[in-house]
Amino acid sequence: MHRNIFTALALIFTASASAIAGGIKGYVYDKHTKEQLIGATVTLQPSHLKSTSSLDGGFLFKDLDEATYQLHVSYVGYAAMDTSIVVRKNGITTVNIYLTRQATSISDVMVTSALNGGSDEFAKRREMSANSIVNIVSSNAIAISPDITVANVMQRISGVSIERGSSGDGQYAIIRGMDKRYNTTLVNGVKIPSPDNRNRYVPLDIFPAELLDRIEVIKSLTPDMEADAAGGVINLVMKNAGNKFRLEGNVGTGYSDLYFNRDFYSYMKGSINVKSPAEITGPGVFAPLSAFPYQNVVTTGGHAPINKNANLTVSDRLLKNKLGIIFSGSYQNAYRGSNSNTLLQSPTVPPAADETHPQLPAFSDIYARRYSSRIDRSGVETKIDYDLNAGNSISLFATYLQLNERRTRLTSDSLLGGYSTANDYVGPYAIYDKAETRSDLQSIYNATLQGKHKLSGGFTTDWSLVASRAKREVPDNAQFSTARGVNPNTNTGTYTISPPVVRNQSREWIRNTDKDLAGYLNFHYAKDIAGHHALFGLGGMYRHKQRDNYDNAYDLTPVSDPNSNDEQYISIPASKFTFVPANGALGNAAGNPGIYNFKEDVGAAYGQVKYNVSPALELLGGLRMESTHQQYISSLPVSVDGKSADIKYIDLLPSLQAKYSFDERKALRFSYFRSIFRPAFADLIAFPERGSSNDSYETEGNPHLQHTTIDNFDLRYEIFPKGLDQFMIGAFYKMITDPIEYAFTQSGFGGIVLSPNNFGNANNFGVELVFRKYIGNFGVSGNYTYTHSDINAAKNFYYQSSGGQALNVRVDEHRPLQGQSAHIGNFSFLYKSRRNKIDAQIALVYTGERINTLSLYKGLDNWEKPTVNLDLSAQKEFGKHYILYVKVNNILNTPFHLVIKQNNSSYSGKFRLPFQESPHYITVQYDKFYATYSMGFRFKF
Repeated sequence: MHRNIFTALALIFTASASAIAGGIKGYVYDKHTKEQLIGATVTLQPSHLKSTSSLDGGFLFKDLDEATYQLHVSYVGYAAMDTSIVVRKNGITTVNIYLTRQATSISDVMVTSALNGGSDEFAKRREMSANSIVNIVSSNAIAISPDITVANVMQRISGVSIERGSSGDGQYAIIRGMDKRYNTTLVNGVKIPSPDNRNRYVPLDIFPAELLDRIEVIKSLTPDMEADAAGGVINLVMKNAGNKFRLEGNVGTGYSDLYFNRDFYSYMKGSINVKSPAEITGPGVFAPLSAFPYQNVVTTGGHAPINKNANLTVSDRLLKNKLGIIFSGSYQNAYRGSNSNTLLQSPTVPPAADETHPQLPAFSDIYARRYSSRIDRSGVETKIDYDLNAGNSISLFATYLQLNERRTRLTSDSLLGGYSTANDYVGPYAIYDKAETRSDLQSIYNATLQGKHKLSGGFTTDWSLVASRAKREVPDNAQFSTARGVNPNTNTGTYTISPPVVRNQSREWIRNTDKDLAGYLNFHYAKDIAGHHALFGLGGMYRHKQRDNYDNAYDLTPVSDPNSNDEQYISIPASKFTFVPANGALGNAAGNPGIYNFKEDVGAAYGQVKYNVSPALELLGGLRMESTHQQYISSLPVSVDGKSADIKYIDLLPSLQAKYSFDERKALRFSYFRSIFRPAFADLIAFPERGSSNDSYETEGNPHLQHTTIDNFDLRYEIFPKGLDQFMIGAFYKMITDPIEYAFTQSGFGGIVLSPNNFGNANNFGVELVFRKYIGNFGVSGNYTYTHSDINAAKNFYYQSSGGQALNVRVDEHRPLQGQSAHIGNFSFLYKSRRNKIDAQIALVYTGERINTLSLYKGLDNWEKPTVNLDLSAQKEFGKHYILYVKVNNILNTPFHLVIKQNNSSYSGKFRLPFQESPHYITVQYDKFYATYSMGFRFKF
């Protein structure tokens, strides 16, 4: 107790001494915008003490003697300022410093800001001044985040959750509960094609985050924007040339925790033929067995190499700042993987006990899988821009992105159906061991020529000519399998396993090319009407898209040993195969609907006006018309429904944006717009394909799909108090006509496939909250989104009647939209010291439960369990040119759980299934990815 008293007295004495000493507390502002300036240098004379303005623009000198001091304040791009301050010893003297930009005119200020488009300050100003509702992440925020790909960065943005691939990294974004197919990806404001062989949406993990200036997620559309985005538009703004020479880069390495615990498996890619045998020899020629070398199905295990990443950016402005040139390149090499366990669901289920009891699923297989992936991600972007004069400029932008994944998947497949209560044995009927090797090679190329011109008076125009190509190749996707029989021992409850025998080998060649040619033309006319500013817009666009898809598969049959129906397995090189029937050596290209040509022409025209009704109220409204013409022809037989189609439709799409500014920092926004979603190419073509959307089930198109239309309403109140602080709260509502969702469907061969369908109309509404607050060097930021959607769709209900008859009826079932989580949130604790040049953050992401896959049957949808992901990053700057950083992802080793919300009779007892977690739900998939670690250094000159 005495010790506590002395401690209290010491604190009181210290506080009293501080009160006697004097001090200076102040803030540094931009004189024009009144924004706090972060990182300004404040020097105190004659003591030569220095301070740096913190995240709220503040600085502090304390324990000063009573005297008159001189403050010298400087900040890059601003005129330095000197002022005198008198300090009294009985208190703190406060002062506000207003610095003037070295550029004097407002237009110069805007140009100077634009050249720093990767800063947090620019991102904030753009959110404040945007015509529509938008959230922006700057390249500075990306650099200090735990993420190195655009897909992983997306999970930090309000209203956005991500879907992860088999390696645990993000691949696709879900915005406001609208599945990935409802989002559009732009590069520098221009739509790009997708290398995905089935879908339109772009895999976001193909983009190295280091190439970007910022990410803009646009959630409300104006008439001058393309209309096929119901969730949102992801605009990836690439780096621009600054106003002086710049050289910067990054070199780093890392490792995955997964490979401290098991081997990394790889294969030889040198023997892989890029083209299928039918393409090499020509159609109608039987492929020799030598066309299927065994080397690329032989897998070897060992320690995974370390990850590597590097990037370099060089830019400058020449010819008296008229000519800007930038080159930026990035390379990332990572060794990732996962351990996965899956229950494969049967196409049919047993009947419920009666109409009051739920149906229970049935399972045919248990998959235990080990994924090992080498991922090479590279990107190059370059831009040349030239200012002809004050009102005219032209630019040429080009980018090439490549994502190559060489994946090995080792599967132990336990075939269920060997339960034998007579022998007191419960277990599999057979065990298949499968080795699949896949080289998945994706690329996107885009070249854009753009011009901006001032014509006369208030007339201006801008135009773009765009050529893009996306490509994906999966050459010789190979699977080698063996089988082991399980033999129960009579009345002992034990069993023996037979030696392995060789089973069929599959080889498949898949590739597609998606080419876009597009032109955009916009005219603008500015004029004052009744004393208020008005800006009229008129323009249009045209795009021709051509998608070519090729798919050819071969099935090789093992050669039986003498006096046997099987071939005993010795090794992969020793295994012998043939074709049964003999024409299997032709492959299945002749009748494979995966070989198709798809053409799409989209033309659009719009008119809009932006009018300042008063100094506080701004309106932007107009109408857009889009015409769609789709044609495709596939290799299906003429007699099959959906072999070809010619589809045409026109959509009229109104839009209205309103912004009421209470002052320069507070505003209320309202938005209404109509948008559409066009079915993807393979959504319409009935060809079964495995491994694109789902690793366990084939996907197959539906030629009867209708395109989706959505009416979108938004309301948002936003406050930008000071510095980088912000607060936003908003609500949205979407009326969706004919949404497209993937569901389990029974194929014509009795199996189960995933197929897209229109299940009925739906509503989707929610609330978003965004906050960011800094106090000194510490800050908190985060967001929370609540989303509720409802669709009433018919499902099968199969039950046993009181008379013992099995009845199958159609019943309505209310559920949320596929992919929509009711609750998603982010929270980050930040530390940023400009003086010590340290940045650090701990970032947490919560994603609530959501439907992953729809079932044919009531109550048997597959749900993803909620996840909590925790990541960490920190960096320290040395001098003016070097930064050391560390990043840790998935600290909690958060697994992926897929469940069916029915009581689990297989949780315990004789018929217990593996990896079950609860008697209250059935776990059908359980994947673990483990933590990853990265470190490296950046340099900038």
